[in-house]
Amino acid sequence: MKRSFKINSISTKLGLLFSGIFVALLLILGAILYGVFINVFSDYIKQDLLVRGNNHALVLEGQYNQETIRHVVRMEKGATTKVLVTDANQRVIDSSVPLDEDMENHLLPKGKKLKNGVLIESDWKHHDYLISVSPIGANEGFVYMYYPSNILREIVVVLNILMLIASLGIVLLAFGFIGILSKKLAQPLLMMKDATNKMSLGKYQQRIPVIGDDEVAKLGKSIQSLGEQLQYYEDSRNEFLAAVSHELRTPLTYIKGYSDILNKGMYKSSEEQSQYLQIINQEAKRISILVDDLFEMSKLQVHEFALEREWTNINQIIEKVITNLKPEIAKKGLMITSNLRDIPLIKIDPKRIEQVLYNLIENAMKYTHQGEITINSYMKNEFVKIKITDTGIGIPKDELSKIFERFYRIEQSRARKTGGTGLGLYVVKQIVQAHEGEIKVDSVENKGSTFTIKLKI
Repeated sequence: MKRSFKINSISTKLGLLFSGIFVALLLILGAILYGVFINVFSDYIKQDLLVRGNNHALVLEGQYNQETIRHVVRMEKGATTKVLVTDANQRVIDSSVPLDEDMENHLLPKGKKLKNGVLIESDWKHHDYLISVSPIGANEGFVYMYYPSNILREIVVVLNILMLIASLGIVLLAFGFIGILSKKLAQPLLMMKDATNKMSLGKYQQRIPVIGDDEVAKLGKSIQSLGEQLQYYEDSRNEFLAAVSHELRTPLTYIKGYSDILNKGMYKSSEEQSQYLQIINQEAKRISILVDDLFEMSKLQVHEFALEREWTNINQIIEKVITNLKPEIAKKGLMITSNLRDIPLIKIDPKRIEQVLYNLIENAMKYTHQGEITINSYMKNEFVKIKITDTGIGIPKDELSKIFERFYRIEQSRARKTGGTGLGLYVVKQIVQAHEGEIKVDSVENKGSTFTIKLKI
């Protein structure tokens, strides 16, 4: 059975990638340097041969005799280079070493004439010598210079061994360095992997110690921020479920209790019967509002929230909401006043805007224990503005930026007293934004709050 080999470690992958690139670059650079060195060195030898041959030819040109020839030959005795002097007919007059086959094979044909010294053999890989020939005077004779090719080949062998040893050393050092570097580069990614694995198990808040401001660091910060947001929404969801359970349990308890009393006829008078029916009706209305909020949130979540716009007098909507809520506000001992200026018709969804006003005014009523609620509407530039002001307990400064978030409720102790699921203001903001409008809040603790809606005409 064949087993497939898979590399799952990112540090290994990075190490192999960097190592492959490095080795490829090293090979290319080594090949270039090797070629340059060999070419430069062989060119130097060739030029040296020509220069030495031409110099000997110049010496012999004025004194072409046996004594001068022996002098030239003695100069090359014991040297790496070899010299051979011939007459015009290529007859050997003298040489620094005995002639071998390769030397004889490279003698010029009889009667051959040259103007300047030339290189007649430069292939050091396949021949015994690099050979140059220089004419003496008007081709009275010739000076042959020889450089043994085996010296060049030995140098190349030594050079290859040195380059191989150096390359192996560099590669080993590079592999070690690249291994350390790839692990260092991969470490933040591995920490992010561990963090996301823990997040998938519900441990959302993870600390990823990243340094710097590069792409990897930004990714780590984004994952960390995502975890914090998931934790926040998880906590909010749990609080929301607890709040919904509480909000449903209380009215259902009332409805069940008083309906049992009515069903068994355990009331003393028609007034008491009417009172129980009124309580059941109020608690049913409370459940209906909660269900409406949940229904609105579900539509917002799946992007099925649609507006049915029509030209509407917004002041009439405000007056309708005030009229419907006035008895409840009066029962709580509060006053509600309005200052509605003339506003042209605007194209809105009247039911949605009515829902916004109900939520905001009921919210003001819930958190105001004495004083009044004021509603103002007016035009400013090309916008309609609606302000709902109360003299209630206000909102803490550090909570203002969060009150429009889904499931958010100000101070848990306050939420337990007043009820609510944290969906009302979230739905309000979504409706206003769907109208391309804005909503903002200004508040001072223990003095009151002002919600301002801004709609474009």
